[in-house]
Amino acid sequence: MAQKNWKDTAELVGIVAIVASLIFVGLQLKQSQDIALAASYQARTTTLAEAFSARAANTQALAAELRIQGRNPEDKVTRLSIEIPDSAGVLTELEYRAGVMHALSIWQQWNNIYYQNQMGFMPDGNWQRLRASIKRNFERRTLASFVYNAFEWSPEFQREIDAIIAEVEAEKSQ
Repeated sequence: MAQKNWKDTAELVGIVAIVASLIFVGLQLKQSQDIALAASYQARTTTLAEAFSARAANTQALAAELRIQGRNPEDKVTRLSIEIPDSAGVLTELEYRAGVMHALSIWQQWNNIYYQNQMGFMPDGNWQRLRASIKRNFERRTLASFVYNAFEWSPEFQREIDAIIAEVEAEKSQ
């Protein structure tokens, strides 16, 4: 009887060990999938950010694009919904377009940092510092704040940025 009881206990321990190892393997697979998704997101972000930066740097292509649209690259931009310091002077269409491309590159990077933070691959402190910087962009009505709606973002990032905008609006109304 004692031998049978010992055998049953050993079988039970074996089953528990198998279940535990399967749970461990499942967790490892989930972690591997999360890492692969984050790496894929990072690669896509890098590609988009580099593409926008390359467009911003290629003034000849931007000028040609503006001419195709019937705009003179050297014309001064008027009626901007952003605040430009007097010391910056007046932007030309070409400078403005390059600035928009640069701002879109920055937004791609910010979106990636948010995603990496949400996935647990970036410390909260890094995201909080960046969040404060994004908020300052909206408070100062920079070009980055102006082009925010020019791209479709993930619903989570959209909600976070909308919350930042709401904070800025609430502080303005006080």
